[in-house]
Amino acid sequence: MKKHLCVDCNIEMKKSTVNYKGLPMTALQCPKCKVRIYTEEQAHNAIVKVEAQRLKEEYIKRAIRIGHSWGITFPKEIADLFEFNNPQARLKICPDLEKGKISISLN
Repeated sequence: MKKHLCVDCNIEMKKSTVNYKGLPMTALQCPKCKVRIYTEEQAHNAIVKVEAQRLKEEYIKRAIRIGHSWGITFPKEIADLFEFNNPQARLKICPDLEKGKISISLN
């Protein structure tokens, strides 16, 4: 791992664990002045953890009739997270009859 020096103290920063909204996150902390920084990878991992925790609940939905077809609605937080309002967003729907599931992925 690349060495990161504290901007103020010029001392090598050490890995530390920080609690953010009840989730443990990894950061780099100066042993002298206690300033914390996050690398790009650490910040990305923290965002993923927070979003996963926020969307942890299970959504129970009923299919709705739309003409001769069927559809489902997505909660606003899921639609926002996956940017469904983006005209380039395409959903791939894969039925699995053996497991009785339908998986939806974003392409």
